[in-house]
Amino acid sequence: MGAGAQVDQVAAYRRLPPQLSAAQQARARAAAADGALWLFSSSEAITNLCQCLPGTDWSAARALVTHPRIGDAARAAGFGAVHDTRPTLEAVAASIESLNLGNSS
Repeated sequence: MGAGAQVDQVAAYRRLPPQLSAAQQARARAAAADGALWLFSSSEAITNLCQCLPGTDWSAARALVTHPRIGDAARAAGFGAVHDTRPTLEAVAASIESLNLGNSS
């Protein structure tokens, strides 16, 4: 400011937990119980999901995680199966295929 510069502050990025509608909550709870595979690239996402759906039993759900810390968070949340993968599109696709989720027939 001493040199005559003017400083403006702009929020370029911020993380907020999602606000799920009743329909979204119902869909997520159904996916927690039907063996769905959840892909996580952030342990914060797992925390947010659990906060949005308190008391949900995740033991029938499966998690595909891109880092060991994320896997630890999924296990702590109660996910029944946790599968690790590298955080690349190719590795994630190969992991899904290896879990026999790539085909719907």
